[in-house]
Amino acid sequence: MSEPLRSLAAPPAALLWDVDGTLTDSTALIAEALDYIYRKHFGRTLSYDERRGLIGTPLRAQIRVFGEPADLGADEDAMTADFIHFYEQWKHREVILYDVIAILKRGYAAGIPTALVTSKNREELANTLPRLGIADSISLAVTADDIVNPKPAPDGILKALDGLGIRADGRALACYIGDTRHDLQAARDAGVIAVGVTWGAAGAERIAVAKPDYSVDSPAELSRLLLGTPSD
Repeated sequence: MSEPLRSLAAPPAALLWDVDGTLTDSTALIAEALDYIYRKHFGRTLSYDERRGLIGTPLRAQIRVFGEPADLGADEDAMTADFIHFYEQWKHREVILYDVIAILKRGYAAGIPTALVTSKNREELANTLPRLGIADSISLAVTADDIVNPKPAPDGILKALDGLGIRADGRALACYIGDTRHDLQAARDAGVIAVGVTWGAAGAERIAVAKPDYSVDSPAELSRLLLGTPSD
């Protein structure tokens, strides 16, 4: 059973962060961008709930939800460009969660190794990262383009831990913070602490089903869990 109000038993060896749904409120915008490319390139779409369930996987997987694009008469590069163009056209609807960003920055300032592990590709992250204002508060970022097997596989988390110099015997004290079942599965398989936030794509009910080590409902709870104090 998850315990949202307690602090960790020991200081985290590293803090690894998801982006969409964790540091930003982008669920509706991603779902609409998927709807746009599905209708344009495939002539059909999925329900909002089904599209929401795809969040946390990389765009290249989302594009293949109906099968290989080429087999369906679509061009993957064009779909990728259309998705990114739609998202950036409406980027003002991407809400930066500054209370959560503040926790990331405080952890880094306290000397905790900090990284991003995201299902965004490099271009998507390059677009979003300046809006987050955290370039000076992370040591590295692992995107879907940097690994063969992205989330829900643990490869991205393991790559980030290697990049941060976290040895195998310290990884059980590292945390991955995310908002979907894909994030939590990756965290479990990587052997790190799985922290689920309920304000993202999955929501509280689906986070509970995914059985994280900890579940948090607010930035204040997340700050207490990770850093031992409420957020400012």
